[in-house]
Amino acid sequence: MPSRSNLISKFRDFNIMSLYYYIKECLCDCKVDFIFLLYSIGDALLDAVLRPNVPQIVCYSMYPNRIHSCRHIEDNVDIEQLVQKKATTYMILHKIITNVPALVLGMFCGAWSDKYGRKLPMVMPSLGTTFAVLLYMAANMAYDGSIACFLVGSVIHGCFGKTAMVSMAVSSYVVDITATDRRTKRLGTIAAMQFIGMFIGSLIGGLLIDSTSILTAYCCVSFMNALVVLLTLVTLRETVNVADKRNLFPCKAFCQGKNVMESVQVITKPRAGSTRRFIISLFVVLFLHQTCRTGLTDVTLLFTEKSPLSWPTSWFGYLSALDNASMGFILLVFLPILSNILKFSDLSISIIGLACACIRFVIMAWSNETWMVWLAVVVGSFGGIINSPVRSLLSKMVQEDEVGKMFSLLGSSETAAKFLAVVFTYLYGSTLDIFPGFAFLLASGLYTVMIVIVLLVHVNIKPANGGDESPTEQTESKMEMNHLNGKTNTNGKIDINGKTEMNGTIGSLERADIESR
Repeated sequence: MPSRSNLISKFRDFNIMSLYYYIKECLCDCKVDFIFLLYSIGDALLDAVLRPNVPQIVCYSMYPNRIHSCRHIEDNVDIEQLVQKKATTYMILHKIITNVPALVLGMFCGAWSDKYGRKLPMVMPSLGTTFAVLLYMAANMAYDGSIACFLVGSVIHGCFGKTAMVSMAVSSYVVDITATDRRTKRLGTIAAMQFIGMFIGSLIGGLLIDSTSILTAYCCVSFMNALVVLLTLVTLRETVNVADKRNLFPCKAFCQGKNVMESVQVITKPRAGSTRRFIISLFVVLFLHQTCRTGLTDVTLLFTEKSPLSWPTSWFGYLSALDNASMGFILLVFLPILSNILKFSDLSISIIGLACACIRFVIMAWSNETWMVWLAVVVGSFGGIINSPVRSLLSKMVQEDEVGKMFSLLGSSETAAKFLAVVFTYLYGSTLDIFPGFAFLLASGLYTVMIVIVLLVHVNIKPANGGDESPTEQTESKMEMNHLNGKTNTNGKIDINGKTEMNGTIGSLERADIESR
């Protein structure tokens, strides 16, 4: 217990100005978190509304004279099967034409944001979603042209970028305004906002569909995205000081081929020691993790609907809600404890998450009772701490003018993983008669491989000099020294108080001063 003299000394050191700086820093942190939470709610809400609406849109096109029947397809067996078959094709097409443009756009966006700012990439997907929703609404009113409106809306939705672009911009923004020792916690909070937003958006979507019309639900999606645009433009300060404003307009500087080349060079350019090999290894881990997570979502739905579990479809919605809520809770509560209190290294935290994900899918493979599925989800919720520590470490391995490029490359690779994820669905169908849980066993094997990769990176990160710090901590300290020696962004940064930060030094010193007070 602290002595009386120590308490008196701490009380004397406390002053109104230190409280002011602390509250101001918290508010600056919370603004971008809240904006990303709103975007995630809107994105999950759109998914919850659009997915059951696609069969209705297809039905309007096939049977324009049976509108009432199309709004209650489940009650009309004579058209249900034909509509479902055709709707499956359009759902696959929707996924392709929304994700492919977003994948390509992300490759351009990262390099542009490093030079000209983070705010435009934050608002672009919300603008695109707002325009796309107008066309989705038109598809529910212009019955003869319902398919055309739906497809055009999907193209616009993808061409403005999607969650990957927002995640890139928000993560880069957080890295710009956060001290290195707090970066893992802050990126974890951002990831938690996404999971919690998915949980809230899915629940709101279900309530709106049951209690209101589909058009009202779409209006709510537009409102959420418009609010994201407004708050981003009004409340957030730009963190990049634009040196050449002649090329600020996106049409002139956004779609330049060199942006893609600069993004790819994040993993191809020579770096000191084995840093490039470490970066590539961690990229592979995140890619495999996203592939498994996305692919096994559909497999879990099919697995729980078949015997012996025989779940009703609604139960899977509750399972997804629990999955998202528990991962958000783990990120908000346990990640700060592991990172800031217990002082675990980034890679050690990720290994814990990978091990829990591996155990989850081993349990799922042999689940023949409902309680086993729920247990698997609870254990696997610690898998939510996989991404944030790895992303944090990657942001420390690259130079400051490569942060946006690195996150955009990650976003594009995670988008590409969604296409590869269909392998798990195909594998499940192929092995259904042999062993239905084979896809889950394959995933657990892949997570074992990921654990080995991360362990090898963790062991082989060697400090340049001896010391008492852990290998990761020494490497991170060395990287920070490289930044302070001038190997940083020559474009300049602007800290959260609006002062110019050249080569990343002023902002870091100011944040350290705030924290010391």
